[in-house]
Amino acid sequence: MTPHTIIWDFDGTLYPLRPLDSEQALLKMRRAQFQKGMHRFLDLWIEGLIYGDQHQWFRNRQSRKLYRMLYGWALKGTPAAFLDRAAEDTAALISGDDRKTLHEMRRSGLRMLVISCGTLELCEKVLKKAGIRDCFETVRANPLILESGNIVGGVSQVVAAEDKLTLARQLTGTPPKGVVAVGDGYTDIPLLDWAEYPVMVDPDQSNQRKYTSKPYHFIPSINALPGLLTQM
Repeated sequence: MTPHTIIWDFDGTLYPLRPLDSEQALLKMRRAQFQKGMHRFLDLWIEGLIYGDQHQWFRNRQSRKLYRMLYGWALKGTPAAFLDRAAEDTAALISGDDRKTLHEMRRSGLRMLVISCGTLELCEKVLKKAGIRDCFETVRANPLILESGNIVGGVSQVVAAEDKLTLARQLTGTPPKGVVAVGDGYTDIPLLDWAEYPVMVDPDQSNQRKYTSKPYHFIPSINALPGLLTQM
């Protein structure tokens, strides 16, 4: 069956991690506010949160819930303008070729969705700043709570890998005939296992070595996806 729907992950999939994802970049900006005086311990605490996320300490549902709670606490009081700064830095990582490819796939009639365990506002702002928001029918992630120009908390809606799969089923129906899932890591595994066409973005072949037992397709970049789709 010809693919007709693509479900995308966001962080590490629609742009490369160099070296931080969008949430870690936002936390780093917040951390810089605490690097002097009595707030130094908050700087170190946020550094530890970034390190733990980078090293995949928060893998299962309970630890993912803990991460989202700590993330919300760390950002409380952060100026909302930081979202735009983090989004600009992240959007710059999406190559011109990848942006062109996404537009071409959308014009070809493919239905494209984003489901992420990340921050909704960052996803939306990055896609808009990269000029590719209109490629996607919907973006689902975890929204922040904003008051008086500051971040005051967050709402956990897509906490763990299983939540991504639940949303995918709601948005596309089952069985997943013609559905392509594109991801890059552990929060994408249930969705990739469910989709008819599972694809991993794998620029350094580390995922191919890690998931040798999985029947996934591996591509070095978004730009390689259209050629793969013609073979499906």
